[in-house]
Amino acid sequence: MLILTDEDIRGDIKGFEQRIQDARDKLSELPETAGTWKEQKKLKEKRYILTSEIEHVKRLIDIAQEALEDK
Repeated sequence: MLILTDEDIRGDIKGFEQRIQDARDKLSELPETAGTWKEQKKLKEKRYILTSEIEHVKRLIDIAQEALEDK
C-alpha cells in the first residue's frame, strides 16, 4: 500500500494544473475551422480529446483536494 503525504498530494495537484494548462494551450492553437469535412471532423475530435482531458484532470484535482481536507 502506498502512503501519500500532503506534500505528495500538493505536488500531484501542481502537475495536474500543468496538464490543464498544456491542454488549454493546445486548444488555443487549434484553428477555428478546417477546409474540408474530413479536416473538420479531425479538428472536432482533437477539441473533444483536449476538453475531455481538462475535465478529467479537474476531477482528479477535486479528489486530491478532498484527500487533503480529510487528513
